Parts: sequence; structure tokens; C-alpha cells
Amino acid sequence: MKKLLSALLCLTLLLSATSCLAKRQPPPEDPKPEPTVSEIYDGLIAQYTALLKAKQNGEELSAPNTEGMNEREATIAKTLYDIVDTCWKNEESAKNLGYGYKDMDGNGTPELFFLNNVYIMALFTVSQGELILLETGYGENEIFIFATKNRFFLRSHAQSGSIGEATYYTFRVDGDKPAYDAIYGQVYDVEKKEVIEHFQTVDGERRIIDNEEFRDLGWEFEQTLLPGYSDTAKLLAPRIHLPLEESVPSEGLPVADFSSYAAIRETCQAISVCLDEFKSIDWVYGKYDNLFAFPNDLDFEYYISFLYSAYRGSGYTGYDEIDLNGDGEDELVLLNEDYSIKAIFTQKNGKPVLLDAFNNEVCWLDDQGFIHVDREDCYELEYSVYEFTKSGEYNLVYSILVAGNGNRYFTKDGKTELISFEKSLELYYDGYCCYPEYDEPNEHTRNVSLLNYTPLAKVSDDFVKSAVGKTWHRYAHLEKTTGKLQACSNTYVTFENVTDAQMDVNFKYAFTYYYPDPNKDNYMLDDTTETFLKVTAKAQDGAYLFDENGVKGKMEFGGKYFWIIIEESTDERFPVGAQCYEDYEANNSIIK
Repeated sequence: MKKLLSALLCLTLLLSATSCLAKRQPPPEDPKPEPTVSEIYDGLIAQYTALLKAKQNGEELSAPNTEGMNEREATIAKTLYDIVDTCWKNEESAKNLGYGYKDMDGNGTPELFFLNNVYIMALFTVSQGELILLETGYGENEIFIFATKNRFFLRSHAQSGSIGEATYYTFRVDGDKPAYDAIYGQVYDVEKKEVIEHFQTVDGERRIIDNEEFRDLGWEFEQTLLPGYSDTAKLLAPRIHLPLEESVPSEGLPVADFSSYAAIRETCQAISVCLDEFKSIDWVYGKYDNLFAFPNDLDFEYYISFLYSAYRGSGYTGYDEIDLNGDGEDELVLLNEDYSIKAIFTQKNGKPVLLDAFNNEVCWLDDQGFIHVDREDCYELEYSVYEFTKSGEYNLVYSILVAGNGNRYFTKDGKTELISFEKSLELYYDGYCCYPEYDEPNEHTRNVSLLNYTPLAKVSDDFVKSAVGKTWHRYAHLEKTTGKLQACSNTYVTFENVTDAQMDVNFKYAFTYYYPDPNKDNYMLDDTTETFLKVTAKAQDGAYLFDENGVKGKMEFGGKYFWIIIEESTDERFPVGAQCYEDYEANNSIIK
């Protein structure tokens, strides 16, 4: 019994001593929190800014001491030094050296860019709490620019003696690494001015390719470097913060607010005021970036897009709020008075989100509710159909591309295939081009959709008075309807005997078709027939109506466009529907 009591007493004393010892131990330190993405970027920007300001103050920069750094840290330190040392041409160029943020792969982590108005100098991201350098654009990497579809183009150049090598890269951001779509290039003799070989690198293996393969790989890159790539860069680049420029006070500036449909309308109306002296080169170099205050960087991206869109557009910008996908919520559609759609906003979680913007493209709607986007320039053509579903998804149904390299491609269900010339015509004419031949896409939008244009700003101009002194013009393709090769019509409208009560409307209709020269002296000959129609339009309830010679309709006057809505017609020259006319003299002066 005594042994048992003694054992229990010893155990009690041991536990007591252990408890006291535990109480005397210092509490464990809380683990140091991981730095946030913003904090990591802020540290890098502070180093970058310090180098820029030291250079600005005339200090001699020294290469960084990388002792004790790992390879990743040393590369980043050297990159900061090289950017400032290499890209600082003079005081003026230095003012454009800045930084910005944009989430390129949509994973929730914005990338950090060091860039100027057109070119990217370095691209960073953060992964697992570490700063990652993705790519650079200085030195041998002489061109690093934004491209379409959230991708980049990079060109590097190296030379040894008379032998030079140019390598071209197309890539996108994929998490913490660049995913290269293509790496290809050419080796050439500088003195002899001749190409020695073309090559492509796939999975790290370099192989020799022929001229045709090189051309096929290079067409997209080459088109991007043609005039206009600076516009693409400006539209896709984030807002540039300039460490060497004094911040512009935002007090008193109008706010570019995209937080509601009403705010968007007000912002777009205010933007239009900036366009009287608009110059695209000033837009590229940021001359308009400080005209507004921006609640956040996304508002700035929307602003830049709308400023460019308004500049590229014609006539007064207007809007409509309409349910495009049948989910019970209205979309905000911004369009010009010719019914060309410039942008579409939708609602997500109670906030407006830009569904799509159309700066260099033509957007139109068909009678099935599909959204069509036409991109046509001197180098390539692309026609795309999108479906806007009730669940809010904006999906590509298919696209037809006539590429700058002469090939034709068809994309559907995420797959792209090379197609023949005949197949591309079949897809376009039998499927894509669903509007009547004599219509333009914007006319089709007005005729088949429920869109109703309302000017954003109250219009004070007397459009009727302005219109009657002009000639108005409309062009139409008529190959299918007439069965004649390359047939078309040009219709011209003028006015006379104008009073407050009525006006005479003169139509000149010119039908032209082309045919091969039977004598082969010329490639093609043409035959043109002109006919005329005159009607009297009478003022009634703010509109001008006419009903003569088998044609009944009304007229709408605008700033740069004039609409005739044909309600009934027995005259094939004037089919039923809304027809849009442009200012003929103004259009010709632009061409000249």
C-alpha cells in the first residue's frame, strides 16, 4: 500500500513539475504571413522607381551585386538594371517608362508589366509567393508587343560577324510560365543580303524548314508589325503608371464610371466631347489618358476602348437596352446612328460587364439572335458567329478566316482546319451571309432585330437643313438577284423645293454589271444604266412621308447618315426595309 501511495505521489510531482516547466516555456511565435501579390509587386516597383530616379538625377548606375542571390533573384535584379540602362534614351523617352497590371490568363493573379506606350520591356507574375520573370523585351529581344487574343509577339536578333539570326515567338501566359505557340526564324548573311536557312523549334528541337513553312508560320507575326500594331497595343495594354511624371490631380475631372448602365451612358456621352481635336497618334502615346479620373484600372481599359471606338465610328453614338439572350435581363448596346454596334454590356452579379467591343470590326445581328463580327482589312478577312446563351456564356459558333498567307481556315468546336477556296465561299454565302444581297449588315440589324437607336446626347443640330444641301449615297451588291457577274447599284438622293411642309426627293439609280472583254483588249468591261425617280415627301408628326410611283415610306435625318424606310414597294429598285445612305461628298473626300 505504501509503495502504491509513493508511486502516486511521484507521478503527481512529475506532472506538476512538467506543468510548471510548460508554463515557463515562451509561447511559439506566430508564423510570418506570406506577402501578398500586391506587396511583392510593390517591392519590385520601388526598386525600379529608385533606379529611374537615380538615372534622372544624373547618378552613375552600377550593375547589381548578386552575391548571395539565387539564379531567379539575380536574373530579376539584372533585368531591372538593364531596362533602365538600355531603354533610357533621353529625358523625353524616360518619361514614358512605366508599369501596369493585367491578368492575361484569367487565373486571378494579375501580371505586372514594365512598358512604355507601345513596347513591353518585362513581364512578371507571382507563383507560390515568388516573383517570376516571364519574358523581357530589350537588348536582343528587340520587339515585344501585345497581340490579339491575349497573346504576345516577340522578336529577337543576334549577330556574329556577317551572320545574323532573327527568331520570332508567339506566346501567351499560362500560370507561371509563357506557353509558346510558335518559335521560328531565319539565318541570313548581312553582307550578301541573302537568307541561309529557315528554321522552327518544337519541344526544344530545332529543324530546318522550307520557304512555304516559314511563310505560313510568319504571316500572323508580319501582319501585326504592319501599320496599326500600335493601336492594337494601346487597346490591349494596361493603364501605364509613370514613376517620373508628376501625378495629375483628379479633382475636378469627370469620372469614367462604368458601374451601371446609366453611368456608362453618361461616361460615353462625356467621352464624345474629347473628339473634336482627336488624333490617333496622341491617343496611342497617352495624351488623352488624363482627361478623366478612373475609379480602377478596368474603367480605364473601358475608357480607352470607347474613346477609340468613337473616333473610329461615324455619326452620333447612341444606345438601346434590350434583352439579347432571353434571360430576362437587358443588355446595354452602344451603337452609331447607322446601327453599327460598337459595344455590348451585360449584367453579372448586378454589375455591368463588357461582353464585347468592336473597334476595328463590324458587328451585326441576324434574325436568329446570333452576333456576327466581321473583320476586314487589307491583309486578311475574318467572319465570326457568336452565340450569347441564357446562362450568360458568349461562345464562338464558328469562324471563317482568309489569312494573309493566302490560306483559308474554318474554326468550330475549338478545332481549326485548312479549307479550300470553294469551301470558304460555300460557308460564307450559304451560311454566314444571311442578309439579303442588297442590304448591308447594319441595315440587316435594323430590319431584323428589335434594336432602337436613341442618341446618348441631346442633338441640337438641324439635320433636315443640313441634309438638303448634300448628296446621299447607297451601294448594293446585286449579283445573285440579277444573275449578272459583279452586278451592283449606286443610288443617289438629293433634295429641292424644300419648305417646312414638304420637299421634293430626287433618286438617281445607277445599275452596273461587269463582263469579260470579248476582244481581250481589256480584262473587264462594264455596262451602266441610269434611271430616275422623283417623289414629294410631306412633313407629318415630325417625319417626312411619301407615297408615290408604287413606293411608300418615310425618311429619317441624322448627322452623318440618312435613312429611308420603305414600307410598301412595287419597284424592285427600292425593296421593303430600312435603307441607309451616307454623305457622298464626305465619303469621297476621305477616299481622296
